[in-house]
Amino acid sequence: MLQLPASRYPLFALAIAALLLAPAGSRADEAPSPGADPVAALSGSDEGTAITPELLDRLVNEARAHSPGLQAAAARMAAAGAAVAAVRTWEDPTATVGFTKPTPRGLMASQDGNLMYEVDQKLPLYGKPDLIRRQAAADASREQYAADFEAQKLRRDLGVALIQLALGDLEVDFARRDLAWLAATSSSVDHLYRVGGARQVDWLKVETAQAVAGDALRTSTIERAHGAVALNRMLNRDLHAAWPRFAVPAVLPDIPYTPRLVEAALAAEPELRIMRQESVSAEAAADLTRRQRLPDVSVGLQAWQYTGDAGIREGTVTVSFSVPWLNRGKYDDDWRRDRQRQRASELAADDYALSVREELHHHIDSLDAARREAALYRDQVIPLTRQTLASAEAAWDQNLGPFQDVLDAHRMLVSGQLSLAQARADQATMIVEIALLTGARDAEGLLALAGDASPGGEGRAPDSNK
Repeated sequence: MLQLPASRYPLFALAIAALLLAPAGSRADEAPSPGADPVAALSGSDEGTAITPELLDRLVNEARAHSPGLQAAAARMAAAGAAVAAVRTWEDPTATVGFTKPTPRGLMASQDGNLMYEVDQKLPLYGKPDLIRRQAAADASREQYAADFEAQKLRRDLGVALIQLALGDLEVDFARRDLAWLAATSSSVDHLYRVGGARQVDWLKVETAQAVAGDALRTSTIERAHGAVALNRMLNRDLHAAWPRFAVPAVLPDIPYTPRLVEAALAAEPELRIMRQESVSAEAAADLTRRQRLPDVSVGLQAWQYTGDAGIREGTVTVSFSVPWLNRGKYDDDWRRDRQRQRASELAADDYALSVREELHHHIDSLDAARREAALYRDQVIPLTRQTLASAEAAWDQNLGPFQDVLDAHRMLVSGQLSLAQARADQATMIVEIALLTGARDAEGLLALAGDASPGGEGRAPDSNK
């Protein structure tokens, strides 16, 4: 144990007394001793409730029942499904009733009849009803993909919001512990200053640091509260409903950018699936437009009746059809229009597929950067900063170093712990983003999708320094 000279002993005595006199409810969270790591107990991954796929599933199911956005997507999907069922093979027949009154120069009504009945039925020829049904089914599938996309986006947003809430809890804890350390140190420096054992500038520095830390604590508390509000809005809960403490995930293993992962992203990326389904819908519309160039054919039955004796005087069977050949060029233009729309949909999907590959590569690089940063702070920066803080304290206790070195080392330690927590949160956020692209549920699923990086594969190879 470090032997403290008498001239510096009051500093630590007062600090210990300040910690012992702290309120019982806050002593465990806000009372680290001077020189101790103020957030060492928070560097693991067990600070609160784990953010698991099952937790996200429960929240998404809750949102399906209460979120207007998901309910609107479900309503659009149901409407598209009803549109498929509503496609008619046989059109409604057309009925006509007419009454004639002959003139003196015409034929007598008793001979030709004076009441006419006619029924006309359009025939479902050339597979047009099937093409209409096919187009409606393609639209329904697109709405299904769109509804799934909304749910998956919400799942992504919920995951990111939970991670930010967990990070906010850590930041509040860091600020409280930092403020408690500075309060204890300020009391000790103030005592030494009054008895001539410390300089006025040392007292000013620690007072200023304490004021800044107090404001940082208030800011962190407000930001954490807003994170809870954002979560409640996504679920359509009361905006001020309370949330438990969540854990920031620990440093995760490296996930390489491999062809298997790219294939999974191209097959599962929800927006790309919607765009591909739009191409299928456009193709069905083009096929239907092409059939519109063929004539519509109807059959009819006409009867004439005389109202005097209710007898039928005449019956006629008719066949009618449209004459589309006069507008053949216009129908060709319609077909070319729909074909170009189909081609545009296919090209847009191909272009977005390239964007998916680039976005996946960017996320994998960001994931690797966050993992390396977290490992750097955890394994190198923070241990070295702790050693430096201990050395600075020992030097100042022996009148061999300035008090500013103690404050600087302490600030660097708190900053390093914040950077470690932020890097862990960034890594977890990238996992959530990549999961949206690939359809994986968690990091283990991503590792299974990625497989082993082969020498001839895409992107970078896995980092062996884990």
